[in-house]
Amino acid sequence: MQTSPRLGLAYIQPQQAQKHVTANESFRRLDALVQLSVKSATAPAQPAAPDEGDVYILPAASSGADWSLFPAGSIAAFQDGAWSAIAPRAGFSAFVEDEGALRVFDGTLWNAPAGGAASFGVNTTADTTNRLAVKSDAVLFHHDDVTPGGGGVQVKIDKAGPAGTASLLWQTAASTRAELGLVGSDDLVVKVSADGAAFKTALYIDKATANVGVGRTSAAFALDVQGNDPGLRLSESGAADLVVQYLNSLQSKIIHRAPGQALLDISVAVEDGVSSAKVRMFRDTATTGLASLDIHQANNSSALNHQFSANAATFIDRLALKTKVGGTAAPVCALDVEGPVKVKGYAKAALPAASAGAGQIAFVSDEAGGPVLAFSDGSTWRRVTDRAVVS
Repeated sequence: MQTSPRLGLAYIQPQQAQKHVTANESFRRLDALVQLSVKSATAPAQPAAPDEGDVYILPAASSGADWSLFPAGSIAAFQDGAWSAIAPRAGFSAFVEDEGALRVFDGTLWNAPAGGAASFGVNTTADTTNRLAVKSDAVLFHHDDVTPGGGGVQVKIDKAGPAGTASLLWQTAASTRAELGLVGSDDLVVKVSADGAAFKTALYIDKATANVGVGRTSAAFALDVQGNDPGLRLSESGAADLVVQYLNSLQSKIIHRAPGQALLDISVAVEDGVSSAKVRMFRDTATTGLASLDIHQANNSSALNHQFSANAATFIDRLALKTKVGGTAAPVCALDVEGPVKVKGYAKAALPAASAGAGQIAFVSDEAGGPVLAFSDGSTWRRVTDRAVVS
């Protein structure tokens, strides 16, 4: 063998004359190949005035007195005032100066190195599960101010299909305590766990409607809450709070806890002097069951004091009073009014039928003896002054 197998360096033979010629030729070859850096890999024509030591990778169909004779992909080196071609071998690498990039010869073509690695570890060892592993107190993703980019930065987590999982896990001692992402669907969820094994859904956001579910895995409304007593609590720091409780399919309640006065204020946002505010209680279908407003005793009991109610057939047809009512501080009877009481006045010919109910009271404006209060005994109207029949 007269040359080395990889770089083609000529061996100095025993008894060889002019040994320095062979040695110098090898030195020139080494100078061209070691730490190989080429001016270009795409220059189409042989430069007219190259500098000593210039090296190129020749593209296909390159032109020039010397380059046109060299094979495409060969390394053309200008040394001692002349061009020479060096055939690359698979595995040769070269830095291409006009590209600022590295190319590797695969035995046929000069290619850019593969854009990725099978795994990568920073301050730790990656494995087949965690192909990218980082052991650090902090990780920074900064926007591209070199290329430059658009000034923003994104982290993308992509899954193959809706049934897959694309999520972030928060762990304590390698045991997951919370998960955020698209878990088994394309709806966004937040899950939590006390032991890393059993998980509960804390928050659910529907991908199509943007409805938010709290404590549930679906959301039929803009805010859909499911939980134990209380289900929802709204509070101001150091002050009152509003608790919404869904007890079962038959009962739910709103509790306003306050240190002084509990107030539920319904206010119209548009102050136009026309818009109204309403509290509505209704059933979805017509029924003889009542829609009512009940006021209970203020002693933490369930005893009913007052009830405003209506059914499917009537407007408010009943006011049920379970205690004494009056303007005085201590009513002494069922109705104790502090101040005058006025009843409707009628001409005697227009009085309602006395048979409508005994005990009716009306003011008769044209009674023969002068205006007077009258009452019904169930069959006729009588003056309260002397029980005589109104005439």
